[in-house]
Amino acid sequence: MAEFDVMDIPANVRRAAIIWAVAVAAGVFESVLAVIQAVHAGALGPSVWVGIAVRLVVYTLATTLIMNFRKGRRWARAALTILLSIIGLASLIVPAAIAMVNGQTFVRAFSDGGTWGWIFLAVRLTHIACVISATALMFTRSANRYFAAARRSHPSASASR
Repeated sequence: MAEFDVMDIPANVRRAAIIWAVAVAAGVFESVLAVIQAVHAGALGPSVWVGIAVRLVVYTLATTLIMNFRKGRRWARAALTILLSIIGLASLIVPAAIAMVNGQTFVRAFSDGGTWGWIFLAVRLTHIACVISATALMFTRSANRYFAAARRSHPSASASR
């Protein structure tokens, strides 16, 4: 097997990082749509502000993880997998699945069904597709070799991170 120079980031790792960034952008856009709807409904209360604060932390953490993932940090790949690919994706899919089991339509379950419903649906499905695609790209053969080479290049750095 050929050795990787850590500076040579494989295309699949670059693509995964870009797709993760699109997923974060979709999440931000979903949040903006939700706030706009809250404003229009006159429901911009404390719970909305708490939601904004939580999302700001999540998006900041996700962006930091994406940047470190691209640099070959194994811990960032693991964190993206656990926090965004598993927990985050579940938070997008499970409530919609429960809603559909309870009789909601697919469109209503994956959107808010309001004025912006179709836009929200398109953004939500883009978000989900990006998470799934980025996750798959993170574990391709070239990505695995890249992360193994990064570990060999800086064994003490990856052990302490």
